[in-house]
Amino acid sequence: MGKPNPQQRRAKKAARRRQRLAGRQTNAEESRNGLKGHFPPLSSPGPTLADLGWQRPVSRLVPLETPRTLEQLALRHRISGEDHVCVNGQWWTPEEFLALEWIDELCDDEADQARDEILARYGEKIPADLALLDFSARSFLGVTTWNDCGIEARSEHVTALAQTSGLREALGILHRGGWITPMADGFLDAPGLLLQRVPPAPPHVRRWPTASHLYTRFRLDPLPADEVPTLDTLLDACRFQWDLRSGLHPATSLTWSPEQLSAHPWLAEGDSEPDPLMIDEYERILDRYGDEIPADQAVMDLAAVAFPHVMAGNFDFTDDTQIILTFAQTDDIRQAFDILHRDGLLIPMANGLLLAPTLAKVIDES
Repeated sequence: MGKPNPQQRRAKKAARRRQRLAGRQTNAEESRNGLKGHFPPLSSPGPTLADLGWQRPVSRLVPLETPRTLEQLALRHRISGEDHVCVNGQWWTPEEFLALEWIDELCDDEADQARDEILARYGEKIPADLALLDFSARSFLGVTTWNDCGIEARSEHVTALAQTSGLREALGILHRGGWITPMADGFLDAPGLLLQRVPPAPPHVRRWPTASHLYTRFRLDPLPADEVPTLDTLLDACRFQWDLRSGLHPATSLTWSPEQLSAHPWLAEGDSEPDPLMIDEYERILDRYGDEIPADQAVMDLAAVAFPHVMAGNFDFTDDTQIILTFAQTDDIRQAFDILHRDGLLIPMANGLLLAPTLAKVIDES
């Protein structure tokens, strides 16, 4: 039989990764469905981005504005296990190295050859982090990012971020920069990175940061009047980016019952349990508003205890509260949302997304 083609190899890797993830307690699969059955679909817009020559969105690894820690990543994805610990600075003896169970899972059908290469390269003292990067470069199974615990972060995402064509070199660059951390169970964790789907950017939008610009600071600025997109255009970009169709309409002037609020994607039951902070906020909303809940205010209240998914008018995205606080000149995120909403700069969507059509996320060079 011939060698499997790339599609077969990727399918095989996906199956192995899912099998490995099945042993970890994780709630990484976040709900992507909006409110169902309560609101009419958004009316058909005018020309879509596709009509204007836009291509389908692409996925990119981008840095979080505020990098998270390994502990926060484990808590977010509910990762447990004694072997899920950082191996930076650790060394393995050949006996310890040969006893690792994940090598067979990571290295296709060439595990013995991969073991021999590592032993020949490092001898009697094997650096654990470098050995794991070597294995990952040989058979890449993805990176656990802040919003993804599967195999969606492919090798091309890593090489594109590091601006090099070699996967091993790219992993080394990100590892030395502290963005990728090898773990003792064979996984690569990246708590400071986000796997983000983005539509192709128009000319006036900044370039996405690469490995040499991971510490770039950003801010919100008003967009020039002639560059402010229509709401329909921005909504089309959101559809391309998140594939969210149900609930992708403004929540302004809507009133929800407690049952409708409980169907919010951040609260609705799914493959993962809702965040306890969300449940606490849900109960506070019920106490505050009773049976007639202003939908826009409820969305902002929930966003204040979650990550604010803000889509700016230059088709850029932020989930960093500090950028919003700085622009609103306050240190309270709830107050910041209220200020922006009151001034007409923030439009809450029924599915939890926040739109800022007149603002742009730009590089802060001050």
